[in-house]
Amino acid sequence: MNLPRAPKQRWARATLGLSLLFAVGAFAYLALDGAPFQGTVLAVLILGAGYWEYKKKLQEKRVARQYEAKAEEQRRENER
Repeated sequence: MNLPRAPKQRWARATLGLSLLFAVGAFAYLALDGAPFQGTVLAVLILGAGYWEYKKKLQEKRVARQYEAKAEEQRRENER
């Protein structure tokens, strides 16, 4: 059964966007508090973690699609 993949990818992009917003907020808060260097470091860490999680989700989806394709291929071969 072919399910649309777009909503799942949108969810991964949405979480990446949320981490971007959180990073901007953390930077702005610390910069206004007088610690722009710490804000920059925290923002970079948050962005790095968000990007890493985004890539991890996409990789998990790729692996799942590969397993599904192999299972479908084996099912077709067994029907012959």
